Amino acid sequence: MSLLNDYRINQETVLLTGEYDENGKLCTRVIEGKNTFLVNMKPIEVINKTMVGLGSNFHAGRKSTREILGDINMCPIKINCHLGIWLFPTKSYNDEFCIWFSLKHVQKTKPVGIRKTEVYLSHNHTFIVNMKQSAFNDRKQKAKDLRDEMLKNSQGKLTFYVELEKGLVIFEGEGINRYRIKK
Repeated sequence: MSLLNDYRINQETVLLTGEYDENGKLCTRVIEGKNTFLVNMKPIEVINKTMVGLGSNFHAGRKSTREILGDINMCPIKINCHLGIWLFPTKSYNDEFCIWFSLKHVQKTKPVGIRKTEVYLSHNHTFIVNMKQSAFNDRKQKAKDLRDEMLKNSQGKLTFYVELEKGLVIFEGEGINRYRIKK
């Protein structure tokens, strides 16, 4: 079993969850494409490190989600809008065994017993989670709502600026009134 020291969430990341290694250290189990491996970081550390590399962080992402969707628990989070990477949790992010599913890799769900749900994922993976299908689908829907709202908010008008005449030339000098403008 391979153990990576560093990892960034990408388009092939299907899910992440907490798992203890043989030394009892909390690591991250990643399913990426058809592969699975452990990362020597906690799931929140993987998420945060990925987001920091994209100019944000986990707490700012949660704050944005709550601003858009209201004061909800177990917030979905945007990793990368342009690449279509949105994650949603099965439990509180503080729970060691919270599973973070990538929205685009969840295909369908099926109830299995009273409090279990079989989740069908990309690459023919299935994952049975200990939660009701309705609760799982509600979290998935919140991630879709966040995605739709953020994509709508990012659609803007394209503005062109055409400069027809020469602008100002500004010189910095000395003293209290440092700037001189030449037309």
